Parts: sequence; structure tokens; C-alpha cells
Amino acid sequence: MNCVSILHRKLVCLHTQAGQLCLKLQKYTDVFNTDDRYAKYIGMMAIVPMTYGRHVPILSDKHVDKEFGTGVLKISPGHDHSDYLLARKLGLPILNVMNKDGTLNDVAGLYCGLDRFEARKKLWSELEETGLAVKKVPHTLRVPRSQRGGEVIEPLVSKQWFVTMEPLAEKALRAVEKGELTIMPERFEKIYNHWLSNIKDWCISRQLWWGHRIPVWYIVGKDCEEEYIVARDADEALEKAREKYGKNVEVYQDPDVLDTWFSSALWPFSTLGWPDVSTEDFKKFYPTTMLETGHDILFFWVARMVMMGIEFTGTVPFSYVYLHGLIRDSQGRKMSKTLGNVIDPLDTIKEFGTDALRFTLALGTAGQDLNLSTERLTSNKAFTNKLWNAGKFVLQNLPSQSDTSAWETILAYKFDKEESLHWCTITRILAGKKIIMLIVFNFQVSKLHMLIDTVTASYEKFFFGEVGRETYDFFWSDYADWYFQQLNSNFMGQYDLYVVIFS
Repeated sequence: MNCVSILHRKLVCLHTQAGQLCLKLQKYTDVFNTDDRYAKYIGMMAIVPMTYGRHVPILSDKHVDKEFGTGVLKISPGHDHSDYLLARKLGLPILNVMNKDGTLNDVAGLYCGLDRFEARKKLWSELEETGLAVKKVPHTLRVPRSQRGGEVIEPLVSKQWFVTMEPLAEKALRAVEKGELTIMPERFEKIYNHWLSNIKDWCISRQLWWGHRIPVWYIVGKDCEEEYIVARDADEALEKAREKYGKNVEVYQDPDVLDTWFSSALWPFSTLGWPDVSTEDFKKFYPTTMLETGHDILFFWVARMVMMGIEFTGTVPFSYVYLHGLIRDSQGRKMSKTLGNVIDPLDTIKEFGTDALRFTLALGTAGQDLNLSTERLTSNKAFTNKLWNAGKFVLQNLPSQSDTSAWETILAYKFDKEESLHWCTITRILAGKKIIMLIVFNFQVSKLHMLIDTVTASYEKFFFGEVGRETYDFFWSDYADWYFQQLNSNFMGQYDLYVVIFS
């Protein structure tokens, strides 16, 4: 057997990141790209130092960037996702050197029982002492850390529960192809199809305190990887276990919980009495017409609801999916605690008002992110104030509630009828006498009906942002500007009180 030391100066030097030094102790494989410098070593075995002479094969693969470092890479299939996939492709064994508490296990040999950080320091020190370390070069890398505690995250290979996704994805793809499901804006159908066409099996196990427990029970004294019971509850699990293993059997439930997105995928029907499909709520509300949500969770939530709905009920859970954009800060950045750019809606309401905030959000275009800026809010605050003042103006000029005759006259005009389009009712109350003046305001009433037609068409197409903009333009440019200007210039100087009523 031909052997070389992977850290020998005169042969092959392996580059490794200091942050993963202790992982060199596992059974890893050096992978070479097509590189003349190391071609003669391919197929030979390397000796891993500090491991009682563990041998690993030297292979060639395009995965390695020969321009980075020495051009020689160790892989850690049990502790790195990319290395895991590479090892699966090459048929390499996958070993884990770390316990769940961050200490090293028996596979680590001399360093068994040490904390990961202590082992890293000790290993490097001993490599230097034995002359096997060549040099240390600073290298900046991205180290994943826990968002809550800041601890360095160590990837580990472990047993988890998965859902086979391809059969589910095929049905969800056909639903869009057949027109049973429409995604708006239409461009997101390509993203939906791409995700489902390239879907992988879904890991649904989560090691969290809260959530739906995995419905699996194990047999006390049996290998949990080989012997388990799937049941609706503990009583059913115990009954099944007794039928198979005898009356004295004991069972315990898997401590993991379901992925939140898995539980959420059941929401459209699980909230309506399912699996009892005869409930009134289920018959009345499932399937529903439309789902409205953010475009960023099209795959995480929407596609999974579609797959689960078809699988468990035989029907898509909704006919339309309307995807709104994300609300970002004024610079277009996604809001996050890390950036400190989260906009508190309560503070925004206090400064600009609820109506201004709502209208600003309503002006968003489907599928397009909205940069929430002070300028937008200020402009829409002015608009809502103008709307309020116009309403106040109308209310102040209405006849008294006791003036039955005046109200009958006003309500008699039906502006949705063609014969009424040429007239507006101007009601004047002066010296206790009611005077009705009929003035031709066909232009303004026609503009109103044009707005109604346009807005109705936008609603039917789910163009809600357009509805807001069309209404804004009509009110600001026509009604509250030109129309009120005409009223002020022609009538306010002649009469004490009047009102123009649009039906």
C-alpha cells in the first residue's frame, strides 16, 4: 500500500480552516481537481496524523478549486453540507466526531471528551510540536452563529424524518397547468414550477420545545431505527405495540416536533374540522377562493399548502394566489433586528395616522416590494387629510335631518341613470327657505362614472394598487381640486350654504 502523510512538507500539504481544525480527526478524504502538481498521488492513501495511523483515499474531483490555498482540500462529510453531498456522490463513509454538547466522541481518538475549542487548540499545538504543521495563514470566512445566543453552529449528521416530495409536487404542478390554480402576478408561476420541478425530500423533524409532536412511538428496549409505531395518539400506539410485541411492552414518543411549515401547510383544512369532511365549516369554506400572502413564502407555505390540500382532500385549497410585495425600509433593505431598521407600525400611526399608513400599503403593486419612506407617508397623510376635509365640507352643508322635503329632493336624483347625468343638485338654505338650483355639471359626474368603471375593472383583475392610484388621482386632481374650485368661484360668494351630492 502506498501511503503519504497529508501534511508532509515534501509531499502534499493540506489546507484547512482553523475553525474546522478539530474536524480533521474524522475520516475525511482529500479531493484534488485536475492538477498536474498532485496527479501522481491520485489513488494513493494518506495518513491522518494524530489518529493512530488512520488511512484515507486521495481522489480527484472538480469540486475543488485548485487556485484556492494549496489546491488540496479535506472534506468532512459528517460536518459540512457540501462535503456530505460530495461524499454521497463518491460513495465515501460518513463519520461524526462530535457529540451534541460540543465535545468530541470516540472517533476523535486522542481528543475524545475534549470541548471542540479546547481540542482545536491542542491539536494545532501538537501538530507544531511534531513538525507536521507547515504554516498558519489568516483567512476570513463566514462562521454561522446562533441568532439568540451567538454560539458557533456545528453541522452534524443525524437521523431525521423526511417526506418524499416528488409525488406531491407532480400533483401541485398539474393544478397550475390545468388552470385549477392561478398565481398572480403571472411571472411567479415560473418560480413555482422551477421549485416544484427540482424539489428534494423534505426534512420535517425539528428539535424545538414547541410544535406538533412527530406521531411516532418507539419500543422500550428495541432499536429505535428499526422498530417504531406510527399512530394518532399514545393509546393507539400502545395498542399497536401490544399486538406486535405483547402486553408488557412499553412505548415512548419521538421528542422531535414537526417543521412549522409542515403544520402550516395543513392550515386551510385542519382549521375546518378535517379529517371530518362532513362538518359545516369544511363544506362551506373549503376550498376557498383566494389566498393573499407575501411572494417570499411562495414555496415555504403556498406550494406546500397546495400539495397537502390535494393529497389529503383531493382538491386545491384555493383558486387564486395573490402575492403582495415585501415592505422594506426607505433604502430598499429588508427589515431586520440586526440592521436596526424595523419600522414600528404603532410609531408610524402615531406620527402619520392609521389611514395614511393603510393607504400607503394599499398602493403597492402585486409582487413588487414597497420602500416605506417618510416622503410616501407624508404625501398620503396630506391626501387623507384632504379626504377628511372634503367629507367634513359635505357634511356641514347637508340639510338638517328634520328637513324631510330637502332630503327627498336630494335622494330623488339617481346619478346611475342616464337622464340624471346632466344635473347636480345644489341645495341652499337661506332665511328659513329652501331654494333648489339646478346646474349642469355633466363633466364631473361623467368623470365619476369613468372612475367607477376603471376601478371595477381593476378590482376584477386584482389590481388593488391601481384602484388606490386611480381613486387618488380622481379625488386629488378632479374632485378636490378642479371641482371644488368651480364651486368656490361660482357660488360661495352668492349663497350662504350649498352642497353637491353625488350618488
